[in-house]
Amino acid sequence: MNLVTTQRSPNFSDLVIPVEFVVLHYTAANLQRTLEIFLDTSTEVSAHLVIDRDGAVYEMVECLSGAPKRAWHAGKSRCEVSRGGERVLVEGLNDCSIGIELVNLNGNIFPYTEAQYTSLFAVLDQLKGVYAGLAGPESILGHEHVAGFRGKCDPGRCFEWGRLYSVCYPGQGMPRRVPLCSELMAGRLLDVVKSLGVGVDRDTGAIVVPPGLPQNLFGLLSALCEGALTRES
Repeated sequence: MNLVTTQRSPNFSDLVIPVEFVVLHYTAANLQRTLEIFLDTSTEVSAHLVIDRDGAVYEMVECLSGAPKRAWHAGKSRCEVSRGGERVLVEGLNDCSIGIELVNLNGNIFPYTEAQYTSLFAVLDQLKGVYAGLAGPESILGHEHVAGFRGKCDPGRCFEWGRLYSVCYPGQGMPRRVPLCSELMAGRLLDVVKSLGVGVDRDTGAIVVPPGLPQNLFGLLSALCEGALTRES
């Protein structure tokens, strides 16, 4: 795992949190733009970790060795979990979770890379060794599973949940992890980006974006998708 700790986000609360969950996201931007957003105090957003397409891991807010600070990644969020044989509602996931951003322009239409999965599984293995609250498979969630009511739909349809659980929680079963974005909506998104000349390099897995497209194009597409999903829910 290629760990990069030279850049730290200023967007965090100086509060050590108990870690009960990991929340997975996609960036809707390339690595450079993602780091710019997390390093900008005016955005008021961050995640603990960013995993680039080549597998490089950026620790933006301290978490890998313990004493995790509160990052600003989940926003208004909630989920139900099993505790003592009962279903309990947990709200405000920033207060009890580590946020991991996977660099992907839209995880509902673009696959994640082998290097990203390798690094993600290594990161989760390390985090499980540090935080006892991550011992069970229910502790790993997508942003869509805690903020789907706000239209959040990451890490998306292309993320391989079954693979994650078979590697990181073998023999412990797989919680229900249904993507919020429908196949129909994903197809429409793919049609839009293809019409703009965006594609995936078959040899490298890189997402190829023609020059001249707006830098925030995929952020805008994600926002439009979230708005539509919020109206549907």
